Amino acid sequence: MASKGANASLAPADTPGILQPLQELPLPARVSWTPQTVGWVGVAILLVIVLMGLAWALWRRHVKRRYRRVALAQLARLEADLQDPVQRVAALAAIAPLVKRASLAATPRERVAALTGDAWLAFLKRTHASFDESTGALLALVSYAPNERIAAVSQGEAAALVGAVRDWIEHHHVEV
Repeated sequence: MASKGANASLAPADTPGILQPLQELPLPARVSWTPQTVGWVGVAILLVIVLMGLAWALWRRHVKRRYRRVALAQLARLEADLQDPVQRVAALAAIAPLVKRASLAATPRERVAALTGDAWLAFLKRTHASFDESTGALLALVSYAPNERIAAVSQGEAAALVGAVRDWIEHHHVEV
């Protein structure tokens, strides 16, 4: 009962009077968004350096692979020309020089420029294993055969050659 009597003196009507001498607490200072320690500044600087290095590496890769994009665009034009009977022989004959230009852009000139025949086909196979002997023989045929023999290449063989050359351009590894 004693506790009931103690609480009885605090009636709800007296509550504003009791709270009036209390003062509102001051709000804390705003929290700064800047790092509190030097370590975070170091981490931010390191992150910026890493991101700049990554951007530089990606840019260099993009520039180094430009020859692939150009060669693939030229191959697409040659592939379209294969459908035209008038330009078919010229398009087939232009495939081998296209592969040679792409390999010269990727590999040091002294290693590629003088390669012909079996040495050239061995280089193509060494730089991309899926370049098989039948594709190599067809590439040699369209490189050196007379136009009458090139004209005898079937549509299927021409499509297979274009597919193999496209695959080689996209995926060959560059010898250093």
